[in-house]
Amino acid sequence: MEKKDFLFFLFILIGMSGISTVYAQDLIQVQGSVLEKGTREPVLGANILIKGTATGTATDFDGNFHLQVAPDAILVVSYIGFNTLEVPVNNQSQLMIELAEDSELLDEVIVIGYGRVKKSDATGSVLAIKPDEMNKGNQVTAQQALQGKAAGVLVTSASGQPGEGGTIRIRGGSSLSASNDPLIIIDGVAMDNTSTAGANNILRSLNPNDIESFTILKDASSTAIYGSRASNGVIIITTKKGTMGSLKPSVNYNNNFSISYNPKKYEVLSGDEFRAFVKERYAAQEETINGLGTASTDWQKEIFRAAFSHEHNVSVMGATSFTPYRVSASYTNQQGIIKENGYQRLTGGIALTPQFFQNHLSLNVNLKGSHEKNDFIDNPIGSALSFDPTRPVYSDDSSHGLGYFIWTNSAGTPVSTAGTNPVAMLMLRDDGSKVNRFFGNIQGDYKVHGLEDLRLNVNYGFDLLESNGHVYIPDDAPQTWTGVGNDGQGLNRQYTQKKRTTQLEMYANYNKEFGIHGLDIMGGYSWQHFWNSYENHETNLTGDKVYQSFFRNPEYYLISFFGRVNYTLNSKYLFTATVRDDGSSRFSKDNRWGLFPSAAFAWKMNEENFLNQADFLSDLKLRVSYGKTGQQDITQHANSTNVSGYYDYMPIYSFSEENAKYQLGNNYYTTIRPDGYDPNLKWETTTTYNIGVDYGFMNGRIYGSVDAYIRKTDDLLNQITFPAGSNLTDLLITNIGSLENKGIEFAVTAVPVRKKDLTWDVNFNLTYNKGKITKLNIVDDPTYKVDVGSISGGIGSTAQVHTVGYAPFTFFLKKQVYDSKGNPIEGEYEEGGIDNDRFYGKNPAPDVFMGLSSKVNYKRWTFGFNSHANIGNYVFNNVKSSQSREGVFGGNVSYGNILKFTRDKGFDSNQYWSDYFLSNASFFKMDNISVGYSIPKLGNTDISLRITASCENVFTITGYDGLDPEIENGIDKNLYSRPRTFMIGFNFNL
Repeated sequence: MEKKDFLFFLFILIGMSGISTVYAQDLIQVQGSVLEKGTREPVLGANILIKGTATGTATDFDGNFHLQVAPDAILVVSYIGFNTLEVPVNNQSQLMIELAEDSELLDEVIVIGYGRVKKSDATGSVLAIKPDEMNKGNQVTAQQALQGKAAGVLVTSASGQPGEGGTIRIRGGSSLSASNDPLIIIDGVAMDNTSTAGANNILRSLNPNDIESFTILKDASSTAIYGSRASNGVIIITTKKGTMGSLKPSVNYNNNFSISYNPKKYEVLSGDEFRAFVKERYAAQEETINGLGTASTDWQKEIFRAAFSHEHNVSVMGATSFTPYRVSASYTNQQGIIKENGYQRLTGGIALTPQFFQNHLSLNVNLKGSHEKNDFIDNPIGSALSFDPTRPVYSDDSSHGLGYFIWTNSAGTPVSTAGTNPVAMLMLRDDGSKVNRFFGNIQGDYKVHGLEDLRLNVNYGFDLLESNGHVYIPDDAPQTWTGVGNDGQGLNRQYTQKKRTTQLEMYANYNKEFGIHGLDIMGGYSWQHFWNSYENHETNLTGDKVYQSFFRNPEYYLISFFGRVNYTLNSKYLFTATVRDDGSSRFSKDNRWGLFPSAAFAWKMNEENFLNQADFLSDLKLRVSYGKTGQQDITQHANSTNVSGYYDYMPIYSFSEENAKYQLGNNYYTTIRPDGYDPNLKWETTTTYNIGVDYGFMNGRIYGSVDAYIRKTDDLLNQITFPAGSNLTDLLITNIGSLENKGIEFAVTAVPVRKKDLTWDVNFNLTYNKGKITKLNIVDDPTYKVDVGSISGGIGSTAQVHTVGYAPFTFFLKKQVYDSKGNPIEGEYEEGGIDNDRFYGKNPAPDVFMGLSSKVNYKRWTFGFNSHANIGNYVFNNVKSSQSREGVFGGNVSYGNILKFTRDKGFDSNQYWSDYFLSNASFFKMDNISVGYSIPKLGNTDISLRITASCENVFTITGYDGLDPEIENGIDKNLYSRPRTFMIGFNFNL
């Protein structure tokens, strides 16, 4: 690892050395017991932590505990279903602690946009999630911590690659050609969540072990304060901080070790089965039969492996006389289940939260950095399925292929149209990247002296990223004949990307109660700058043939003014109004500014006289909201220039790339061409209506929420086709179209059992969402469609469309005709469709998705699981549709394998668009199951230990006959299998 990669770690180490100089104190031994208030029954398994540290213990069978602490320490005592209690030690050696039942979990303070609010006072659809340290499984990325945990939030892992994250969709997508990703805010920093060269998951730079909580803002009342970037919802991530308490630092170290493997393979013909099939099908063609090989190679077995991974996290938390701190570092090494594929991550972080002037001035300093190393692969799964199983992996022929088997013709020349040796694809390709990221913020909050109801807040944040990558393939490798240039020449590619995001935000907040009236007013200003630079250089190994060489340097700005008013009457009628005025440099000065208002009302019904005697009811709050949010995050599009998405409203000129110069005589000249543009480009706007109810019963042992919503997006930033001659391009981003999402969300948390030595809690959420395009072009033409969803089946082949009246990415296929026995009749389809008898059909988005998790605590044991399910999602099996029986021999000396399904039930010739291959892929997945055991005290030390064992990707229940039913875009092709993982972990606290 290069020296410059560790510059920020030097800073972290310096911080650790300075912070660890704390004041030593004599420790005392405290013995005590924890009882249930009223019944005075002992509370088994209650957690006792020294405030500001991770050091603690748990009560035994009789509710007793003992702990070594500083005389002035404060003990934080907690247990599920009871109010958390802080108990000062005050130099006492004996303590008797009584815990009262938590009648309502409503005093919890949750993070919202530019502030905090009590959960009971929230008027919008806001959900706070705290990762359960005892039931989280093996989480490498932040997205994994959210899967199945929140109603209205659909998280789909992209694949089983190491370090892979997932696509997050909140209440469905709100756009077609612009971004559908939610705004991610980490400790007040709005993160750059756009794609980066050399990084397949931009959020993985954040260590999940540093996350304290997620707050998900879903309706416009809660998101409108972020205006231009909030159309797809907002996820606020708060990381762990130190707190004032004992001056003795506490240390936490945890690790895990895991083994992963591929749980399911495609059923293809073995070597013997393939030979038998070819001999039967080509019985009259002796030359074809004689061309078969003698080997029996399982190509899937050759590319997969058992993968070993490990992770280590350490944190130090404590406080000096005035500065709470937390310092953390982690190392992750994750092998892929496909050979040569891996991911490594090194992270570090510092959080300082000092207070000055008798707590009038609070500072919040958060600095985090990561260094990631990726070993990528060119996914060989498709080649492993189709490569001839009668051929060996290696070859004694030294003329071509560098020792690996390669198809050659009678003249000994490699065949460019043949398949590629999948093992050679792995072993003869060096594809890697290094990604450095450093982000953080410095925030000051001043409570004005003499006017303490007024607070002034200033926040400066930054996000710096640099990635460097390379791809190297030697000359004469098999893949240089079947790909790259199809001429045996190797590849040497080098690329670099740099991204900078900076922000400055200032706001003032006035909060005051006047008798039965409560007033909270906030107003502020935000400035953000986004800058991106990308350079790519790609040549053959001799350097005399340049494929690509280009450079980008676009930037854009966002300037915003925002405000919010919260008014409370009698502590039970809550009104909220917000407004944000955003200006984006992506639009012309005539359309630059967008105004995004919202309003909400909440009624605490359980506090009314006619309900306050209902003892069974602990919470009943009605919420109603309306608001608008904006979208200006234009993604790069077809026929894009180096700066597409940044300056689409203005006329610009692009230089030709190295491989597209104009030849005049013996010289090649760079050309300049005009690009298409729309001077009237403006904001995409999403309007949301929401009505919801928060409920709670039995003193908070059952609580949750129900929401119904309608989201309408107008002036879609949409890529559409233009007639020839009407613009400078045939594809252009403009404001055309509308999209609608309707849905219902339900969430419940329950504690069915709460006894002396046994507790059981359950979390369940369910979401129904239906999306539909309501307008797509200037003229309402029912036959107009935009082709999307590429499939294997020739250049430009697609299987999905955007069209009015249907959901985005609706399948566009031919309706298969079947015989009396239910078998498909090859080449026969129903008539009456559009474009060669193709019909609009189902879509890949689930109608309903659910999450279910549960945890049981019995004495020192914990058992838990997490699961999720999709209902009504459809998948087109392009693995099967791209195969046919005639594909086993293409007539060019090479052979290709097929699935057993293709042999037994497939077609003789390819039928790429038959809906025979479209399936309902509803599923239930057991994501992980874990069991843990806690040891409060190791021998005579102050070290506590928790041991956890878990299994990831336990099982899937589905009717889909492909490899995996969970595919975001609904097209199953060349999927990297999601591994099954067994893990053991150890968590030490000192």
